[in-house]
Amino acid sequence: MYHIANDKRQQATAEKIRQALIHCLSVKTMSEITVSDISTAAGVSRSTFYRSFDIPLDVLRYECDRVVVIMENDYAGAKLKNLDDLVHFTLRYWKNHSEVLDAAVNCDRMDIVHKSISSRSEKLLSSLEGIIGSGFSEQEIDYIRMGAIGLISNLLSVWIKHGKKESPEQLFDLYLKFTKMIRAIRE
Repeated sequence: MYHIANDKRQQATAEKIRQALIHCLSVKTMSEITVSDISTAAGVSRSTFYRSFDIPLDVLRYECDRVVVIMENDYAGAKLKNLDDLVHFTLRYWKNHSEVLDAAVNCDRMDIVHKSISSRSEKLLSSLEGIIGSGFSEQEIDYIRMGAIGLISNLLSVWIKHGKKESPEQLFDLYLKFTKMIRAIRE
């Protein structure tokens, strides 16, 4: 768990540690990175690291949460008309933040990404009812929201495992083929 006070000094230190993690990820996998690696790269002591984070994975959680908050802000300005627009936007967005995905997939912790998205999904998808149409109960909207998040998370996970060869547009085309298959099965 990370615990960063709303104090400029601690936030600046957390930012150094976050940047150090990104640097460490360029030379090691997440599972190989130690507290000492991050502390050294950040230019802080181990005790300073432990004031904000318990373990290296907590820095990944922090980074993932940070990326999702930025996505949330960008999402607010996007003109999304339907669920397909939402999926396409999200795939394009994560393409630009793939180092977080790489780290999560490479240490088999995509659950960190999923949890970050899920914890903010209500705000991220506050207009989901407007996107998918009315007539759904809160419970149904929750299922739809979590289904969309699961689908996107799994698409991104497989994309990372396959070496990120496809563009977001190609991933979106795969998504469209998948949804078309599901519609055909229902008919």
